[in-house]
Amino acid sequence: MSLESKDPLPADLVELGTIIDAYGIRGALKVRPFSDDPVALLKAKEVWIRHPRDPNTLRNYQVYTSRNHSGTILLELVGLTDRELVLSFKSAEILVSRKSFPSLSQDEYYWSDLIGLPVVNQQQETLGIVTELMDNGVQSVLVIEDDVKKQRLIPFVAPFIVEVFLQGTDEPKIVVDWENDW
Repeated sequence: MSLESKDPLPADLVELGTIIDAYGIRGALKVRPFSDDPVALLKAKEVWIRHPRDPNTLRNYQVYTSRNHSGTILLELVGLTDRELVLSFKSAEILVSRKSFPSLSQDEYYWSDLIGLPVVNQQQETLGIVTELMDNGVQSVLVIEDDVKKQRLIPFVAPFIVEVFLQGTDEPKIVVDWENDW
């Protein structure tokens, strides 16, 4: 069942995918996840939907089932069984509360936690801010942009990533083994 929340919205909502179509006669949502390993979306018990035609309104739904399907995620939501209504949600964003994400092992990170972090090299020279991450099929790659909009691509692998300090530490940042003139 849809609820236009009268309770305060969770402050930690993270966009995890986009609705691209309806699936089946019961109207499951076909979602293009923003990650190759969408574990947080698959494990979510509740999702929030923001429609591009009404970006100021979020509606939450309880998840009935979720599963992988050919590179997409199929979500069946409680009370949402009308295929035509689901089709009207095309291009809507799927958000999940960060506190409901599954715990990660040491040295594993959610991409959403890395975006916005400053990146410095071992000489403490600032290289820029992480604006996005991408997957090249072999590894994840940090996309870093400096003050003059120059981009650097740094593989997110052990030889180049020295240490990651996340929110809650004195100075959130990523330390890399990378020269300023590379």
